[in-house]
Amino acid sequence: MNSFQFWVFKIMSWSPFLRVTDDSKFNQVTKNSTQFRFSIISFNMGITSFYFLTWDTSRSFKWKHKLNLYEVQGFYQNINRYENEYDVYLAELDNKSSVNVSAEKDFLTQRISETENTKNKAFNKFLAYIAIFVFILPLYAPKLPNLLPFLTSYKVLYVIVMIYIIANLTFLTIEVIKVKNFTRVTFSNIRNASENEVEKKLNAMMFYELKHHNNEATFEVSVIRNIEKYMLVLILWSIFIIVSSNIEQGLQKASENKPTQSVQKDAAIVTLNVKTETNFNELVKANKKDIESIEDNVLQEKYKKIIVISEKNNKLSSDLIRLLKLYKGKNISIIDLRKKKHPNYIEILMLKE
Repeated sequence: MNSFQFWVFKIMSWSPFLRVTDDSKFNQVTKNSTQFRFSIISFNMGITSFYFLTWDTSRSFKWKHKLNLYEVQGFYQNINRYENEYDVYLAELDNKSSVNVSAEKDFLTQRISETENTKNKAFNKFLAYIAIFVFILPLYAPKLPNLLPFLTSYKVLYVIVMIYIIANLTFLTIEVIKVKNFTRVTFSNIRNASENEVEKKLNAMMFYELKHHNNEATFEVSVIRNIEKYMLVLILWSIFIIVSSNIEQGLQKASENKPTQSVQKDAAIVTLNVKTETNFNELVKANKKDIESIEDNVLQEKYKKIIVISEKNNKLSSDLIRLLKLYKGKNISIIDLRKKKHPNYIEILMLKE
């Protein structure tokens, strides 16, 4: 696989639609990937991936397929295999000298220590990611009261993606901190052994422990790598939301600074801001100059049609129309135009014809 193919598949492995993944690496695509899976729709939930309308490298089609990290790594199969390997290794020690047994004991001790260091480094990285997550999440707390309006606009995408990221981080975190209990060699095995078998039993126990440590370390590192992926997405998505929100606010402020705009020679638009106003008096105070200008135009009959554009259930717009009707003459018509989805302001379009 050349570099171009690799990066195309790498990018597609992150997409929920038209997704390309590698079953043998639990969705991770590398240059050595061979067991590709193509899915029309796919998503992850912790250590489990779900695929719909999917094909694998053998061109086998499935309506749905589920892949679990435990299954990919053969986690529990490895545990069952270690029981037999323990018995085989213990039998092999009967044919070895005490010098060899002692040397293997030192080797196993060193390897267990190295594996523990790997697990500790992975767990420290996990704690660092949790700290970043705890720092980022409160930044969204002030936005929670405004969550409902997002569900009726394009910002619903922000909410869906953020919920997806947080849900996966939560499930992956649970897997890291979950206590895994397995049958280990106990102290009674050593205590009840004969004098000639004590050292051999101890070596076999350390061999058994090393196998389990390696199995757990491989699993934990895989989980933390997945956490790392979602943390990266969380940071990038947060930056995107912040940048897009600032751009949107900048554009909104620019439009607020120029509330009256010429649409054509015989028309004009006045924009009334509706921020925290709960009654008509507050609206008038917040937009005093603009409303006075509209009243003067209506009294002097400079325009023939006044079109008030607002959101469907905007009561303040109705109050404004009642006010304008008090000032208008017989030659002026007022039209109330309501939109199902309209920004949080009132537009007054004034036409001379």
